[in-house]
Amino acid sequence: MKKIFNGLLIVALAVGFTSCKKYLDINENPNSSTESTPALVLPQAIVNSAAVSQSYNSAYYFPGGFAANIYGVGSYGASVTYAYTAGSFTNLFSGVYNNATDYQYVIDNTAGNSSLVYSNAIARIMKSFMFSKLVDQYNDVPYSEALKGSAILTPKYDKAEDIYKDLVAQLTASIKAITDGQAVTSANKPAVVASSTDPLFKGDMNLWKKFANTVKLRLLIKMAGVPAQSAYATTEFAALSTSVGFLETDALVNPGYLKEANRQNPLYNSLAFGSDGVRSQAQAVPTIWILTFYNGTKISDQGRGYAIYRGFPSPAVNRLGEENLPSTVVPPAGSTSWFTGTDANTPYIGVAKGPAQGQPILLAAESRFLQAEAFARGYLTGSAKTAFDEGIKASFKYIYQDQAGAAIAGWDYLSESAAYQTQENPNNPLVNYPATGLQAQIEAIITQKYIAMNVIHCDEAFNEFKRTGFPKIVDGSSDGRLTFASKQSQSTRPDKLISRILYPSQEYSYNPGNVPAGVTLFGSRIFWDLN
Repeated sequence: MKKIFNGLLIVALAVGFTSCKKYLDINENPNSSTESTPALVLPQAIVNSAAVSQSYNSAYYFPGGFAANIYGVGSYGASVTYAYTAGSFTNLFSGVYNNATDYQYVIDNTAGNSSLVYSNAIARIMKSFMFSKLVDQYNDVPYSEALKGSAILTPKYDKAEDIYKDLVAQLTASIKAITDGQAVTSANKPAVVASSTDPLFKGDMNLWKKFANTVKLRLLIKMAGVPAQSAYATTEFAALSTSVGFLETDALVNPGYLKEANRQNPLYNSLAFGSDGVRSQAQAVPTIWILTFYNGTKISDQGRGYAIYRGFPSPAVNRLGEENLPSTVVPPAGSTSWFTGTDANTPYIGVAKGPAQGQPILLAAESRFLQAEAFARGYLTGSAKTAFDEGIKASFKYIYQDQAGAAIAGWDYLSESAAYQTQENPNNPLVNYPATGLQAQIEAIITQKYIAMNVIHCDEAFNEFKRTGFPKIVDGSSDGRLTFASKQSQSTRPDKLISRILYPSQEYSYNPGNVPAGVTLFGSRIFWDLN
C-alpha cells in the first residue's frame, strides 16, 4: 500500500492515450514549504480531482465505445485485445488515494473547528465523490483503514456495498453541516469560502449541497437495483432531502486554466492540443458505433454532431480492433477528430473547446437523467419526462458553450434541442420519452445519458451500460454499428467486453494479504452490475 501513503503522482495511461497531469499541485514544487494548511490544500485537491476525473474519462475512450484505432498504426496491444493486466490503469487507483489523502488532511485539520465547517464539508463531499469513482472500477477497496499513514500500512479491503453506505452517510452529514452553518446568525458563523479559493463552485454553498445530493442520488440508484441493497436504498430515498435540490448547472472545476505547459484544461489537453500546439490525438478516431447516435443510423443529431466532431457528418471512424483499413481512416490533418475550431489558437464549442475551459466532473445533464430514472422507477416523486427533456437541453447547452461558458452566435441550444426531438427524431423512442413501458423509458434515459457523456465521462457512461444493458448492443456482432466490442477482443463474455479492471500490481507487492483473490477481467463484476 505504499502508493496510498507516499503521494505518488498520476502516471501515464497504459492504453496509448495522452494522459492528464496533476495540475497546479503545490506539493510538486521542491522550493515550497514542507508544511501546509487546509486553506492551501483544499483548492489544489479540488483541481487534482478534476485531473484524476479526466484520467478516468480517457481510460475508457476505447473500452467504453467512444474511440478506436486508426489506419497505419499497430501495436495497440491491450487497448484492442482487452488483455489488460495488473499494470494497466494503475493511475486510476493511485490517483484517487493520492487525492483522498489531501482531503483527509483537510478533514483532520478542520474537525471540530466551527469556523471551518464549510471547508470540512467540502473535503468530505469531494473525498466521497472520488471514492465512488474508485469503487465503480475496482469494487472492494481499502477504505476504513486507508489514509492512516504509517499507523496502518496494510489496510483491509472493505466491501463495496459498505463503502457506498458510508459515502451516503458522509454526504448526508456534509449537507447537514452546511445547512446548519448557514443557519448560524451569531458571530460564530462559519468562515465564508472565498470565490478565489473554490475552483468548483466559487464559494456557493448551496451548489455544494446540490452537488452532494446529486452524487448521493447516483449512489442510491445504483444500490437500489441490487436486491440485497434495495431495502437500504428505499429507506435512504425516503430520507433524501429534495428541498436541497439537485444540480441544474454543470459542475466545472477551473482554477484558471490557460494555454501554458501543465496549466491547460485536462480534457482539452487530451482531445485537442498540447500547449505547444501539437495535436493530442493523432492515433484515435470516433467509433462507428458512437457515430450511429448522430448520423441517423440510430438517431439523427446534427446539432451536436457538427459541434463535437470535425468533419461531421462523415468523419473518419473505425471499429475498435479493425486493422484492415483504408488510408483515409486517420484524424484530420493538423487537428483531431474532437476539435471543431479553426486551429489550435482558435477556441470554439463542442467538447474540446479551448485550453481555458472548465473541467467537467458532473454534468447538469447527468443530474437530470438521474432524476428521470428515479422518477420513472418510483424512487422519488416527479415527472420523468420533464427531467428527461431537461437532460437533453442541458447536454445541448453544455456542448454549445465556449471555453468561457458563453453562448456563440448561431448556436441556440434551445432551438436545436427542440429540433432534435420534434424535427429530426419525431417518432424515435430513444429521443422522445416513451409514454409507457418502464424498460423502454429506462432505455431512453440511459441512452441519452450515454450520448451526453461522450468523451466527457466515458467511465460513468460505461458504468451505466454495465448496470442497465443500455444502449443496446448485439452480442458478438461483426457489425461495428451494433456493438462497440473490439474486433480483436479476447473477452470470454458473450458481449466480448470487460467486466472490470484489475487491481494494480503494487497492491500485490505492498498489501498482498488483503487484496481480494480470484478477480478476473471478464468474470468478476462490480456489485451493482447484475447484467
